[in-house]
Amino acid sequence: MYDRKLKTFICVADRGSLSKAAEDLYVTPASIMKQMNSLEYQLGMKLLIRTNQGVELTEAGKYIYHAAKKIMAESEDIIFKAKAIAQQNMKTIRVGSSFLNPSKVLTDLWDRISPDSMEYRIKIVPYQDNHEQIMAVIASLGTSIDFLVGSFNSEQMLRAADYYILGYYHLCVAVPRNHRLATKKKLTYGDLYGEHLIMVKKGDTMQLDDFRDKLKMTHPQIIQEDAHYFYDLETFNSCEATGSLLLTLDAWVDIHPSLITLPVDWDFKISYGLLFSRSISKNAADFLEIIRESVNMI
Repeated sequence: MYDRKLKTFICVADRGSLSKAAEDLYVTPASIMKQMNSLEYQLGMKLLIRTNQGVELTEAGKYIYHAAKKIMAESEDIIFKAKAIAQQNMKTIRVGSSFLNPSKVLTDLWDRISPDSMEYRIKIVPYQDNHEQIMAVIASLGTSIDFLVGSFNSEQMLRAADYYILGYYHLCVAVPRNHRLATKKKLTYGDLYGEHLIMVKKGDTMQLDDFRDKLKMTHPQIIQEDAHYFYDLETFNSCEATGSLLLTLDAWVDIHPSLITLPVDWDFKISYGLLFSRSISKNAADFLEIIRESVNMI
């Protein structure tokens, strides 16, 4: 909104020194002098008097100084008000973010595919995803949150909301750092024989139920145990405390500092994606359509 050299000129006048202004603006004194010479040439008048003590303003320079400060203040006010108007016209998409299911998956994707970063504004809404509260969070979709991002494959969850699959996570096994298997780079089925493997409660996630049935049929030596209905941080804490193994996802490799997440010699995956209200708003529906079109092209 205003010539950058005016801002430099004001800094020089305030500091009374080319070198001190250069320090404030993180440039060289030579750059400051070049800008001041250019400004004086552009205006056709002398603005600064260079002395052994620094610089002083000419009478014309004093007038330009006061006028320039007013111009800058008015320009900044104009820009502030214009941004406020632009914000009002932007479509806000509220994305839930929790410890187990961070919003970064969606925000990173949006950064890559966003056709117009000025049309949508993503607002991050923190939420608690412990097993006692997660269904209440899902019930609030469309009210306080538009999308949750994560592996929401529970039949109970899918009865309460719609789900768009973005991709797949690999099933892994988390082991306590002091466990005999912690030094392994990759686990085999045989490594798990005789171990207690904690899993999501049977009967709620079809993909995991199929996995459990195949595992029980082909490797009955692995002792399967049910976790709470839904995983939360306490599930990871419990496994660390008891020395049990936990069926987990590669996306959760950094969830617990005392657990090591290892790949297993199997090729089982589970989907992750966006969970949203069945009565989705128009803005959220338009946003989702952009996601769908872009993901299909990748």
